Amino acid sequence: MDNSKSTMPALHILGYLGLLPFLALSLLTFFPLPGFDALAMFQRYSAIILGFMAGVLWPVWSQRLSVWPLAVFAVSLPVLSFLAGFLPQGATLTVELLLFVALRLGERWFELDQQYHPAYLQLRKQLTAVVVGCHAALLLFLLL
Repeated sequence: MDNSKSTMPALHILGYLGLLPFLALSLLTFFPLPGFDALAMFQRYSAIILGFMAGVLWPVWSQRLSVWPLAVFAVSLPVLSFLAGFLPQGATLTVELLLFVALRLGERWFELDQQYHPAYLQLRKQLTAVVVGCHAALLLFLLL
């Protein structure tokens, strides 16, 4: 039995469920609830998810002969996201947006896309697009 076919629906469900906080917190930033800082929560969630997505790279890079470039890349993303939390909100959103784009580009640069199941690769692209879109919408909201 091909286990990858049975796990793909679960990965898609979990991936899309992971988008719900991005979408809900974005909406709550536009339409705030009294006493709830949706933008701060969005930034925290963004840092957590970036760390998770970079952490998914670990099993891939651990199988390579030359692990240092990819290892440094994977570890640096969540560290930079954490450090961005000390910046003003607009700068934090910008850094996080760029880090999600860098993660996606890094997956291509390090040829990880070729190791992913095609359905998982498509999922990663879709999730990244929505997450980057949420970051961009909040940045525009802050600037206007």
